[in-house]
Amino acid sequence: MSLKSTNVLVTGANGFAGSNLCRLLLEKNANVRAFVRRGGSTANLVGIEDRIDVRLGDVTDLTTLLKATKDIDVVYHLAAVVPVVEARNVPHNTFEVNVVGTFNTAWAAKENGVRKMLHASTCHVYGNQPLRELPLRETVKPNPHDIYATSKYASEIVLQPLINEGFEIVISRAFNHFGPYQEGDFIISKIISQSLKKQNPVLGNPQPTRDFMYVDDVLNGYLLAVEKGRSGEIYHFCSGKEVSMSELCNEILTIGKKEFGMDEQVAPIWSSKRSMDIDRSYGDNSKARKELGWEQRVSLEDGIRKTFEWWNSRQLN
Repeated sequence: MSLKSTNVLVTGANGFAGSNLCRLLLEKNANVRAFVRRGGSTANLVGIEDRIDVRLGDVTDLTTLLKATKDIDVVYHLAAVVPVVEARNVPHNTFEVNVVGTFNTAWAAKENGVRKMLHASTCHVYGNQPLRELPLRETVKPNPHDIYATSKYASEIVLQPLINEGFEIVISRAFNHFGPYQEGDFIISKIISQSLKKQNPVLGNPQPTRDFMYVDDVLNGYLLAVEKGRSGEIYHFCSGKEVSMSELCNEILTIGKKEFGMDEQVAPIWSSKRSMDIDRSYGDNSKARKELGWEQRVSLEDGIRKTFEWWNSRQLN
């Protein structure tokens, strides 16, 4: 399906993944409508504001959603309370946005005759799993371990009635992704931003493992899921490679010191294990490869380099 002249709506368009998705859709010559929460920063959209249709609203407000989804062909639903710490601190708001907001978005889209919707869920729904289930497949029974993961799993469940009624919705459980416009308490951006300031990055537990993907590869997966994905199906976008936090940190610091002039004295400060850490998490991407023709194009190392370049350019501006 060509996206040229297709009317698309991106919720959470001012966030990390959302702003990158808006840029990718513009490259595909889509007509992009960006749904941004009232009062939210639009800093991530600087440079493309005049090429997109920005609509202010809230996924908890059906009125603004009904207006935003009018005359739209495809919805990419990325709006959510994402940072785990924030989600845990404001649990009621997390459920309101992540669960009710997801249903509202899908219902408004269906009412307005939207053709298809991509719902961005998360690998965090799996929680801790026995070793026999690794690498994680889409058929593994979720075991959400905290407010954030539980709300995202619940958001998948509330979509089922609309899927049963014939509205086409595909679900992504993307694994940890990183890249430009990601800030805050995310490990790769945290290590890079602090180390470029000659600070020793203060991190958590060095032992857990994760599966990291550069954001462009995940977003290309979203486009393919809308183009070729089957309604009601779940797809993983992941590298299939397990990396510990200590290995990841060493890779970032090695690249930073060798290629980006990072201070040789910079070193991580590790703290103790957090109570709700997932011990091991990495995914199986065979379903996305077979059904969608998706593939990883950017290695972890190249993704780290691209992210360093963005942070350097940001500091220069």
